[in-house]
Amino acid sequence: MSISLSQNIRLIQTQQLALTPQLQQAIKLLQLNQVELLEMVNQEMVTNPVLEEASDKGLEELEHTEQQLTDRDEQALREGLDSENRPEIREALKDADWQPYFEQRGISGSGRSGFDDDRPAWDYNLTKPPTLVDHLLWQLQLTPQFSEQSQRIGESIIYSLDEDGYLETDFTELCTRLDCDPEIVEKVLLRIQQFDPVGVAARSLEECLLCQLIHQGLDRELNRQIVSGHISQLKTKNYRKIARHLQVDEEKVLAAVKEILTLDPKPGARFQADSTQIVVPEVFVHKSEGVYVVTLNSDRLPKLSVNSYYMEVAGQRGEANSLTRNYLTEKIRAAQWLIKSIEQRQKTIYKVMVSIVKFQSDFFSQGSHYLKPLVLRDVADDIEMHESTVSRVTQGKYVQTSHGVFELKYFFNSSINQGTGDIASASVKRKIVEYIENENAVEPLSDDAIVKLLLKDHEIKIARRTVAKYRNQLGILASGQRKRIL
Repeated sequence: MSISLSQNIRLIQTQQLALTPQLQQAIKLLQLNQVELLEMVNQEMVTNPVLEEASDKGLEELEHTEQQLTDRDEQALREGLDSENRPEIREALKDADWQPYFEQRGISGSGRSGFDDDRPAWDYNLTKPPTLVDHLLWQLQLTPQFSEQSQRIGESIIYSLDEDGYLETDFTELCTRLDCDPEIVEKVLLRIQQFDPVGVAARSLEECLLCQLIHQGLDRELNRQIVSGHISQLKTKNYRKIARHLQVDEEKVLAAVKEILTLDPKPGARFQADSTQIVVPEVFVHKSEGVYVVTLNSDRLPKLSVNSYYMEVAGQRGEANSLTRNYLTEKIRAAQWLIKSIEQRQKTIYKVMVSIVKFQSDFFSQGSHYLKPLVLRDVADDIEMHESTVSRVTQGKYVQTSHGVFELKYFFNSSINQGTGDIASASVKRKIVEYIENENAVEPLSDDAIVKLLLKDHEIKIARRTVAKYRNQLGILASGQRKRIL
């Protein structure tokens, strides 16, 4: 049996989707929120010379009006001086510099309001809050008994702290890196732990709390025993076990715990900079004549256009400027595609929001308790788009409603069985929060108790593990950890 092998060339026609750079850019624009989109547009305007912000006629008219007022003031002043019939003044007016006069009146030479004084710029007096490192270094420099070596050790310790104020580096490794005797490093470390805030530079939670107990005069034996050997029971609020192990009355343990709770387990946390997230609503939903109206927030986005001069240059014929025309043609196409992609992004967000309002009409009229189960496919089928497109549109974008500002993802919820029908999981989470907010702090509600309340009050059948999952997602502690001492 013989097998013959041969090579030949064949053409096969197939269809496949290719993501062009323009299509990739359009997909990326869908994922950006308004703040990110504005930053991206500003960057594009820097790199693309043909892209510019469309002129604002209202602003031009305002500047023209201000300039007219400036000319009128100048003419009035000239006429007033001329009325005195003084030839020497009229002659001096020919070369007069009127700019300082108008600046004193709050009108700059460009026609915009301004101030002519010696005050610094508005951002000159802005101050930055001190960081934990700054605060500790300042105290280190004011410690006169520290030698040059101790100063060096102290700086290394301070720069090795984490954001909560704990010593992040292993003590042995720190001594090796500094090439110093551990006793000297320990002495400097204990001194820094007495800096403000007390307990900073501690190597463990126990050491941090013990430093504060000594500083506040609460260094009693029972307090030390609880902090040193029963932190885990203290975390779970198992005070009975602590009392049984230490063989003391539970009332004494509760009194000691009240004093321990006045301590700060994260002494460096108050120096952390506020990381406020900027939330700019993409759309507004308001009621007008009994109907909910969706309005896009386009005020912050610049109105883009292609520079007319470059358009004219790109249309000229001739060999001398062929390279220039090719370059400008490429940039003009990129600018036009960006403008078209932004318009398409705005239209898509509008369609998605209109569909959400249609499905969640009860929420907009009555509040979060009436949020209905909704999945991405429902909206995708309604607006005849792909589910992934809806997912990109709703990611990281917010809507302002009469009930507050919500992320678009908030309106998509799984369903949970209720006696009278399905209910959205977000509504169940809200009910769990309400139960916990109104619970007895001494005897907080367990997950089993919440399950029974949901079934009794709202006919919602839900498992205990589901309540625990929702509670963890909401950042709520377990019942044992929510227990308080009165």
